[in-house]
Amino acid sequence: MYVILVYDISTEKKEGKKRLPKVMKKCREYLHHTQKSVFEGEITEANLMALRTEIEKIINKKEDYIVIYRMDNKNNLKRENIGVDFDPTSNIL
Repeated sequence: MYVILVYDISTEKKEGKKRLPKVMKKCREYLHHTQKSVFEGEITEANLMALRTEIEKIINKKEDYIVIYRMDNKNNLKRENIGVDFDPTSNIL
C-alpha cells in the first residue's frame, strides 16, 4: 500500500522538542521524507503497524497529532505540486 504520513508534534515544552526528532527518525526508517513533517511511500501492512506502534510510544497523545492517509497503491493517487516538483521515489532504481 502507499501511505502519506503527516505529523504535528507540539514543541511548546521541552519534552516536545525532544519528541520531534525521535518521530522524524522513526518515520525515516519506514518512509521517504518529502517535506518538513510529511513522509510518504510504499509500505507493507506489517511495517505500517510496526511504525504506528513505535510512534505511539514516542508521542504525547494529548499534545501531538499524526495523520496517515492510505491508498491501495500509488496509481490511485493524483498528486499536484505547485512550485518545485519533488518525487521522493525518483532516486529508487
